[in-house]
Amino acid sequence: MPAVRPWTGDPMWIADVLRAEGLRVVEYPGWRDRGHGEFKDIRGVMVHHTGSDNASAASIAIGRPDLPGPLSQLHLARDGTVTVVAVGVAWHAGVGMYPWLPTNMGNWHLIGIECANSGTSPTAPHRTNWPNAQYESLVGCCAALNRRMAQNSSRTIGHKEYAGRAQGKWDPGAINMDILRADIQARIGSIPHPAPTPRPPVPVGEYAHILLFRGSEGPQVAELQRHLKYGYQSYAGQLVIDGVYGPQTEAAVRSFQRRTRGLKVDGIVGPATAAALNLREVPG
Repeated sequence: MPAVRPWTGDPMWIADVLRAEGLRVVEYPGWRDRGHGEFKDIRGVMVHHTGSDNASAASIAIGRPDLPGPLSQLHLARDGTVTVVAVGVAWHAGVGMYPWLPTNMGNWHLIGIECANSGTSPTAPHRTNWPNAQYESLVGCCAALNRRMAQNSSRTIGHKEYAGRAQGKWDPGAINMDILRADIQARIGSIPHPAPTPRPPVPVGEYAHILLFRGSEGPQVAELQRHLKYGYQSYAGQLVIDGVYGPQTEAAVRSFQRRTRGLKVDGIVGPATAAALNLREVPG
């Protein structure tokens, strides 16, 4: 029997996974057929606040006149109840960027969680106006989803981390994402190897954590330089293997990208370029 691949298609498993985590789950009518098309592949989770403590699951399912629903896959009430609103793509991310996501494509790669919360302010201390039930349920949701995809908590991001610069977003307000990710990771625990639901295939999985650019240093940069110098000599010239991503390395990367179909010529080694180079991940 082939392995389950939870990252492909729509996450029809979402309600079952959340219930198995011990969360109180409500299925909004029609959630299995609601969405703006199918996911391309699911790479992680994005957390939001709604802007109001009273925002309902219905408002997320229906949307607004200027932005039709669904506006996320999950709604999280202040009492910790999780409502599954949709299983298809939702308009929650908008324009933005993050290292392991295609620019402006978060909606097609991330499960969105809208938390009924005002957010308080961008500078409020962690968990201000976040009831314990709501926060603990948020941790449980993210842990359950990440664990299902054999991912650690680094695959949970805030809308502000993706769209802060592009849209001025600051949600989830009063949430320190580093603290949230630490709490999620503690709940995820260890992921067995091999995982029963393994990470997506390349470049989404194996190369998802590689991001190298000018100024980067370390063994991963040295590995990149070796690949360029000895595997693609016409691109690298007299490239020195010193573990420092300087002008020569950037020029060699750009040269490789120009000659490789489908790559953006930006001098940055993200998942797609790393996959094209067959660049193995090296521990830091």
